[in-house]
Amino acid sequence: MTFEGPQQIASALRAPYLPAVFAELASAGGYLDVVWPQLASSVETAGFLGSALYMADMSAAGVEEVYEPVLSRASLLAAGALTDGEADALIELLDIFHWIQPQALLLVAALAEALDQPRVGGEGRPGAREPSEREQCHLQTTVAFAPAQTAPLSEVAEVLQIEPAPELYRAVAGWPGYLDVAWAELQHMAAYPDFRRRGRALYFYARSSARFLAEPLEGNAEALAERGVREADVAAARETIDGALPVLATMMMHCSAMRFALGTTTREVVASD
Repeated sequence: MTFEGPQQIASALRAPYLPAVFAELASAGGYLDVVWPQLASSVETAGFLGSALYMADMSAAGVEEVYEPVLSRASLLAAGALTDGEADALIELLDIFHWIQPQALLLVAALAEALDQPRVGGEGRPGAREPSEREQCHLQTTVAFAPAQTAPLSEVAEVLQIEPAPELYRAVAGWPGYLDVAWAELQHMAAYPDFRRRGRALYFYARSSARFLAEPLEGNAEALAERGVREADVAAARETIDGALPVLATMMMHCSAMRFALGTTTREVVASD
């Protein structure tokens, strides 16, 4: 397989939007031209999706253990922050991020591991990833991202120390009444030690899961240089990867918190109590 452009990655993830990390990596010379063909077949396995959904459950369980939301669907409707139809549309949007962010985290973690090892992966099961009705619904949903300057996105970026504001918040900004009240509550989540610990656990789980790629990945500096990737492009890719990993893990937690407050508690792999 050859790399035909970043949209090929969105298609493999069954995502209606391209996670920003891959758009950034596309600017790192021929980096994706080398690594994506090695990753593509692993993304198409049931094991890859299963690992991602297990992480989604980890995130949801971690949030429910420490978060007692003041927000609820009923309170948001009563306050006029959302209508019933808007609440349904918001829950559908959050389901997309709930599905896509852990897959992106797994991929970026594998790339991080590959930068420092001769080879990663090859221990995963090759069983095919089956099409799902849920993914088809995701692909039929338009995800719009508000400009980073839209209020309160500049505050979100400042508080989370992420520039620009993460995609999750830029997408949720389509419901400004919801975002204003949700952010007033969610900005304090980082003060919960258990919340931070679960975010770090997602990070380390994703990195350790690189060995379960169905096909091996060779993506260290030497292997990349042999395939024509310049040293400066490897350095740019590393910087993007290192910056994206903690953001993706943190945004998984924030997405889980949003879903929990809106009443969504269904697990993907591990049954909830």
